[in-house]
Amino acid sequence: MANLKSQGCSIWKMDITVSPNAYVQIGQVISIGGPSGSTGEIDVTNLSSSAKEFIASLPDWGNVDLSVVWDPASATLQHDELWTDFSAQTTGGYQIRLSDSPQTTLTFQAFPNSYPINIAVDDKVGADIGLRVTGAVTKA
Repeated sequence: MANLKSQGCSIWKMDITVSPNAYVQIGQVISIGGPSGSTGEIDVTNLSSSAKEFIASLPDWGNVDLSVVWDPASATLQHDELWTDFSAQTTGGYQIRLSDSPQTTLTFQAFPNSYPINIAVDDKVGADIGLRVTGAVTKA
C-alpha cells in the first residue's frame, strides 16, 4: 500500500482565456479538504417487504475547501480570479493533483460558494475558499 505525502499535492483551476484551455495552479495553498461527497438513500420499502429497503440516490460530491495565504494582487496565484468567480457565480473546471507517480487526479466542475478572509493579530492574511462541486468527480 502506497502512503502519500500531502506535500506536493496541489489544486488547479481551468483557464478558458487561453487557447488551448489549460489548468493553472492555485498558489499559496495551505490545505485542501474534500471533495466531501455523500450519497443519500431512497426508500423502496413496499407492502411485501419484511424490513425497510433502500437504494442509493445520486451522489452529491459536496465541497472542496481551500485554505490559502491570501494575495489578491498576484496575477499568478488565481486568488483574484476565484474572487471574481465568487462574485459572478461562475462555474469552472478544477483539478486536484496528488503527490504520487503516476499522478492521481480528481477532476470536477465547481463554483466558489464561500470566500471568507481571515485577519488576526500576529498572523498572515488568509482566505478559506469553498468550492461547491456540481456533477461528478472523475479520478484518473
